Amino acid sequence: MERRWLALVAILLALGRGAVREWEKTAERELQSVIGGKVNLRIQPDENGLLQGRLKRLVVDARDFTLNGFPFTLEPERPQSGRIRNFVLKMQSARLRGLRAETAYAEIPDVYYDRQLALSKRIFRLSATGIGNAVFVINENDLAEYIVRKYAPYIRQATVEITPEQTTVQGQVVFLGNTVRFRAVGKLAPREGVFLDLAEAQLEIEGGELPAQSVEILRQWLNPIIDLNRDLGIYDGLKVDMVLSEDGRMRALGKIWIPKPREQ
Repeated sequence: MERRWLALVAILLALGRGAVREWEKTAERELQSVIGGKVNLRIQPDENGLLQGRLKRLVVDARDFTLNGFPFTLEPERPQSGRIRNFVLKMQSARLRGLRAETAYAEIPDVYYDRQLALSKRIFRLSATGIGNAVFVINENDLAEYIVRKYAPYIRQATVEITPEQTTVQGQVVFLGNTVRFRAVGKLAPREGVFLDLAEAQLEIEGGELPAQSVEILRQWLNPIIDLNRDLGIYDGLKVDMVLSEDGRMRALGKIWIPKPREQ
């Protein structure tokens, strides 16, 4: 009797592993159809809870892709019948509305999904989320390219230099009908979790006579350099707590979760 029971468990686990492989392939194809690039998805099941839909880790490894917003959203009306203990995102050369990140890494705990849908159609639909940690790395050249794109046609050319002590943004800007050179020196800093400012900026203007009030308007106009909601389309999915400036790049650290769909 005991041997038969063990054999039955072995068969069920084998079938479960086969289902996991199908989940991986189907989820890879679905995600790649949305974001493009190269996608690799791996699932590590919890063998003690595999039949109940419990997974230890789901890892999405993607590179060379472009997004118009957060790649995943919740469907809260679905059952929370399956659980992913750790949802991991590893991204390289990811573009989000024109801003390229060298790398991005996130770990989100306690993500729940519709187990029956995953079993019957090999499709993952997420229904609840925990809050995890995220790190995004952006280099100075990609930030300069993004600034020109964001402020076109007013900023015609820009360079960015990031060091541990300060960040310098300089270039040409059309302001009040004049084309002038500007140089802004400050520190990259988060504000309210969703804005990235060039804080404490000192602004120099060359090639044009502008009153002090206009210089102040230009200083304020530059910020925020990045607005997670308006510029990048990340509505209620990420909060930046800290920005670390390094030689040639910035490292943003914060909290991340799977957002609900944005109401239209």
